[in-house]
Amino acid sequence: MANTEVEVGVARQGSLRANNLSLAARFIYRSATPVARVDVANATGMTRSTASRLVDDLVSGGIVSESAPTLTNRRGRPAVPLRPAAGTLVALGLEINVTHMAARLVDLTGDVIDAADEMGDFIGADPAELSARLARMGRQVLDARPEGTRLAAIRVALPGLVDSTTNVLLRAPNLSWHNIAAGELLREAGLTEVGEVDFGVANEADCAAFYVGHDAPGRPSAFNDFLYLSGETGIGSALLRSGRVALGTRGWAGEIGHVCISPDGPLCRCGARGCLERYAGTGALIERAGVDDISDFQALVAAGDHDALISLDEAGRALGIALSNALNLLDETTIVLGGDLALFIDHYRPLIERELETRHLARAFVDVQLSAATPDHAAPALGAAYSGLDRVLAEPSRWCDA
Repeated sequence: MANTEVEVGVARQGSLRANNLSLAARFIYRSATPVARVDVANATGMTRSTASRLVDDLVSGGIVSESAPTLTNRRGRPAVPLRPAAGTLVALGLEINVTHMAARLVDLTGDVIDAADEMGDFIGADPAELSARLARMGRQVLDARPEGTRLAAIRVALPGLVDSTTNVLLRAPNLSWHNIAAGELLREAGLTEVGEVDFGVANEADCAAFYVGHDAPGRPSAFNDFLYLSGETGIGSALLRSGRVALGTRGWAGEIGHVCISPDGPLCRCGARGCLERYAGTGALIERAGVDDISDFQALVAAGDHDALISLDEAGRALGIALSNALNLLDETTIVLGGDLALFIDHYRPLIERELETRHLARAFVDVQLSAATPDHAAPALGAAYSGLDRVLAEPSRWCDA
């Protein structure tokens, strides 16, 4: 019995240290300016000696870096500024979408060490062949790592329903893919690190929203609680609560692109009719305009093309209807448009607000804020990398004790 009690005590002590390491790391990363050991102690309620020992561990683990001491009004030795470590631990974010693929290698400060992109039309593309091309992109950016850099995680963003427990893409209507084990395909294509480091697959809108919700890994942005809509060929969405993606019971929440706008509307790739993305998705807009890509559609809008403007009007009204339904269900007051949707926010704003004024039940009591994220087709890849680095902050002991 005595031995059992000792083992339980050791486990508890180890767990306490791991939790405190994460607490200290997250405080340092949340701060917009460098902090000192005494700030860590004051913010976390630890003793100064405990906080200092934990910071020493974070520094030796390559998670936190120290700068030259600065003079302060405090008594004692000068404070040593602490900040996220640069170029020590990195995460690889990969993305396959309908019109592009992206790879981003990001360090703990949020700096992009290297990047690779490929544009194309990937509807119906062979999953193994496309995964092989993505693996080559991943290899390209990994080979650009400075010597001594450690790879912490690989994350893949995909446009569809993802089973995060098995890392299987269950269904991606706009790619015409079903039951794709992305990790296996990448590993078979030569990206062997998939089987060696923390690996995961996630929905592309969830990844993009996580990126929008952070100025850098571990540092929340001005957008902390919001409903995010990602516009590409289709439309995805994600709900962030306190900087975390609300995934739902199975991780499938956010398929707003398949909310019904009209049951008799145009046929969607999902098999239903009248889905939101058949009105406001990029694929629908360029199809109706008879152009090849969103840049051509933008040119038509800028030239005042009547049909293009009518399409935007229809898209804005459809977005307003879908968002009214979503806000009534979710009790959210901030909406962020990303991807191609952000390009037309000035046109969409009055149309969305008109529908909200009519359909949003709480309109008399709240002000709904509608904003646009900076357009970046690689936002899902960046968010994927950020989520991988977030695991480092959640479990820094893995790296401090390595």
